[in-house]
Amino acid sequence: MKQFFDYQSPYRTGVFLELNLLEFIVPIILLIFMIFLIVYFKSRIKEQPELEVKIRIITGVLFITLYLSHFVLRFLLYGFDTIVLPFQLCSISMLFAIVLIYTKNKTIYSFVLYTGVLGGIISLLTPIIGYDSNYFRYYQFYIAHSLLILTPIYFMAVFGFFPSKSDTIKSFIILQVLAIFMLFFNYFNGTDFMFVLLDPEKLVKFPLISKFGGIPFYLIWVELVGITLFYIMYQVTTIIRKFHFVDDIEYKKA
Repeated sequence: MKQFFDYQSPYRTGVFLELNLLEFIVPIILLIFMIFLIVYFKSRIKEQPELEVKIRIITGVLFITLYLSHFVLRFLLYGFDTIVLPFQLCSISMLFAIVLIYTKNKTIYSFVLYTGVLGGIISLLTPIIGYDSNYFRYYQFYIAHSLLILTPIYFMAVFGFFPSKSDTIKSFIILQVLAIFMLFFNYFNGTDFMFVLLDPEKLVKFPLISKFGGIPFYLIWVELVGITLFYIMYQVTTIIRKFHFVDDIEYKKA
């Protein structure tokens, strides 16, 4: 049991356990199935307010448990260390997603939609966990990131939330502010949150950066990719809205 909850950072130990094909693909299949269930049963959920509230409460509790477990287990190992800080983009998005679940805030929704769905998908397709299915970390990673993707999709399907152009721009600006903060934080603390780096020594840890011009020029590519992904996401939601794949409901602030 103790081994199951081993939670050391693979970047600190240098030990990265590879996932087999099933460990990689099963969570993705389950995620797709959950998206199908949300879309298929959206009308039934909307017709039963009490059921809808229960779904959000249960999801929120599970999300909070998984979110906190990550930092608690890391804290038990490393104490007051920068590794315990929730400064990675997915960690920030998860925190906002949890708030969204209980507040139904439209501004928060837009940020979670863009950073959560895009970041979650990238994380699931390129998992750097360090642990396989014999460890709790594997399940924590996949379930938490799946919930991060499912939360804004649920709000789109059930509540008819869609990002406007201004919502999209605001979300991107918020992301830029976070990135600038992390850039300076990483520089002065030797960390690499959000992979925004200025320290050439980090190339040893992230060799792929060298293929995109190295530090700091790779940041230009990161910006271009970010703008492109935001644009694609906005167009996808516009298509969904246009063809009424889910109902568009006028949002009223809670």
